[in-house]
Amino acid sequence: MNAPFRTDFGRNEHDTQGAVKRGREGGDHTEYGHADRAAAQTGSFAKAGHRLHISTPAVAKQINTFEKEYGLTLFDRSRSGVQLTKAGKEFVEDAQMIVRQCEESLRRAQRRSTDGIATVRLGVSILRPGRRILDLWQRDAGKHTDIRLELVSMPDDSEAINDIVTHLGEDVDLISTAFDTGYWDDTGNTLALDSEPLCVAVPRNHALARRARLTLKDLEGTRIRILKRHRGTNDTARDLLEQCPAIDLIDIDHYDLDTFNDCAESGDLLIPKPMWASAHPQLVNVAVDWPEPVVMHYGLLYPLDASPAIHTLWNFSPQTEISNRDRPTKPRRCSGVKCGNL
Repeated sequence: MNAPFRTDFGRNEHDTQGAVKRGREGGDHTEYGHADRAAAQTGSFAKAGHRLHISTPAVAKQINTFEKEYGLTLFDRSRSGVQLTKAGKEFVEDAQMIVRQCEESLRRAQRRSTDGIATVRLGVSILRPGRRILDLWQRDAGKHTDIRLELVSMPDDSEAINDIVTHLGEDVDLISTAFDTGYWDDTGNTLALDSEPLCVAVPRNHALARRARLTLKDLEGTRIRILKRHRGTNDTARDLLEQCPAIDLIDIDHYDLDTFNDCAESGDLLIPKPMWASAHPQLVNVAVDWPEPVVMHYGLLYPLDASPAIHTLWNFSPQTEISNRDRPTKPRRCSGVKCGNL
């Protein structure tokens, strides 16, 4: 008998589909809280609506109604966007704390009612689908009948991802991603399952998309989008590309679907992570013959104070090797989140 497996798209505060449904049915105060937090994080009612999958007027109406009902002004509005007032900042911070406390109480109650079955939550999104993790789980799930793997939907915009990673273990336990050694030491633990060379994403209508492999000379005359200089593997790729003056490098701050859409429309190339081979239907990943190794790890990001169930899952792959530095020692607080490496 296989271990329990379920998906949960709607319970997590970052997955707004369930919240939207509640709002359409009754518009409770939790729904207003979602709109407030999204607007505060994005600085825009329009961006908040995009995250919540509702219209900009719907976001504005929710917040305006809440402010009017309770005699508050949560946001200063301007043509450039919205910004929390002092009262709004305090309210949103308090609301976030209350929501997290309620969710933790709910999780404790659920754990007590599942007959000893522990739940491990894998965050998934378009750019972080976790397919290989799910394949490993399906292969070895019979060994862990006391663990339920639960999928929790995540957004791909940087502000929300930053918040999820900062609070790893509260709403999401695991995120499958590519990373450099040591990059997440202050934020969480990492488990490397594979190592992958960086490639180049090419629009399908581009001549280079038909090539099996590319050299740096092949890339001359192209515009390539790459993360701003920071550290690690992306910087190694940048150093090598900068040695070719005929390659035009365009800095980006982070990856999201807008980045992929822009490349598909403009014809620009992109230095992505190999795990995004099927992230966008109009882009194809092509291998690059780098003059030196340009390799990132692929695996899991998990909490510093990981639960016993997560420790158990360490061994779901016979190929998995865990270094001593990857083992949690004592709980530590996140000192900063660097979304570019997600």
